[in-house]
Amino acid sequence: MSNTITEAKKNVEKAIGAVVEIVESGDGDMRKLHEVETRLWSLLLALGRSLIALYLSRRASRKGSEFYKHEGGRYFVFKRDQRSSKLGTIFGNVWFTRPVGRPISNGRGASDLFVDRALGVVSGFSLMVVLHLTRLSAQMPFARARKTFRDFVEWSPSPRATLRMVDALGPQALEYMLRAPCPDDDGEVLVIECDAGGNPTITPSEYEKRCQPKNKQKPATREARKAQRESHEERERAKGKSKNSKAAIIGVVYTLRINKDGSVEGPLNKRVIATHDSHEELFKLLEVVAKKRGYGKKKTVFLSDGSLHILGRQRRFFPDAIPCLDWCHATEYIWKACGCFHEERSEELTKTAQRLKKQMLSGDIDGVIEFLQTKFAGIPKKGPGNKGRRERLEKTIDYLNNNKDRLQYAELKKAGLPIGSGVVEGTIRNLVRQRLDCSGMRWGLDRSEHVLHLRCVFLNSQWGAFAEHLNSKNLSLPSQPQKARPYDAKPMCAKSA
Repeated sequence: MSNTITEAKKNVEKAIGAVVEIVESGDGDMRKLHEVETRLWSLLLALGRSLIALYLSRRASRKGSEFYKHEGGRYFVFKRDQRSSKLGTIFGNVWFTRPVGRPISNGRGASDLFVDRALGVVSGFSLMVVLHLTRLSAQMPFARARKTFRDFVEWSPSPRATLRMVDALGPQALEYMLRAPCPDDDGEVLVIECDAGGNPTITPSEYEKRCQPKNKQKPATREARKAQRESHEERERAKGKSKNSKAAIIGVVYTLRINKDGSVEGPLNKRVIATHDSHEELFKLLEVVAKKRGYGKKKTVFLSDGSLHILGRQRRFFPDAIPCLDWCHATEYIWKACGCFHEERSEELTKTAQRLKKQMLSGDIDGVIEFLQTKFAGIPKKGPGNKGRRERLEKTIDYLNNNKDRLQYAELKKAGLPIGSGVVEGTIRNLVRQRLDCSGMRWGLDRSEHVLHLRCVFLNSQWGAFAEHLNSKNLSLPSQPQKARPYDAKPMCAKSA
């Protein structure tokens, strides 16, 4: 082992000499700063590998007890029983030779890499590599994340290793968000917003097709591809989205600070949490986060659209919160209702809609409903288009009656509190659309859940604290990437006559 340390020292000195030579070189081909930076960066990475190799050699040569216990078993360390493998570091791959522990009770049992565990090695990679590549994977497609990583450090883990990293850190991200401490500078008013956004998932038939072995054949000709397209059976699509979508249920928790002059400051310390499982599962997670942020002690406002799934669970999980129907959703119904007794895009329609909106903001919800009921009674039951107008108008009246307790716009506006769920609407775009809903993507349920949690940590600006949390744990990667779990949504194709 002493020979290894001596050799590692020589490699360090050699790498340092190469770096100094580049800096002091006065050759004609070294006049441009870009050329110096390019060559210097590669040499600095080589220097980093040499220093890491020296560090690993010293740690592996440390003397310790020949016997030790781990997870209830006893192990024995043979001095000559060593294992060599490549360790992926931020500077590149470094050969790592270290002793191993053998179980005493079963000589043929699995060996224990106690040095790797002591150093925090993560299944052949440094934690920094795992964190950087996983963070990139939370922001961009996996192939682009690997390319970006390679552009900076001149190497990258394999595609399978990248998926293993995401599969390992995804559950850890959710665990950390639930255990994360409450921010110190929180406000006096707690606000919870909830909504949903879907991302495309792979169907069982598509997954089965992709799992079939690919035969190495000559590239198809243009005529062959055209014939294949023509033979493909097409079906008429119904209105709406055609992707095989699985909804991500998203919750946002933040606070507002009431200043001495009565002004409201915020949102403060916004935290995003999401899941593909169900509304029930999200509200269980939201309950943990909200109670930690002061629910039950602070004035709380709950904002959402008209979803009955959200409304029922809000009443069960957050009964003390002030419920508020998103202002934009409510005004959409007002505009549709006014279109039932005014011509489209007419000045009368605009004036009536604006007047009804002002009535709602002033708290006169009963006056709005009474006005719409009068208009409903004035539309004849028979006549061209009257049936549809009556149905749309009646739907708006029922909608306002059913959500009357959630239309407290006057009280909330007077207190300077929000009445629109714009925060969660923007979060859906940043959390789901920009990463999970890109062109050509088809996700398995488990991996999309992992990326969703990792992206929540990233958007919450908690990645640094998350890294410290992982550094204190004995983290390991799964031996294989998780197989994609397909999902079959309701068909979006129109039924044939």
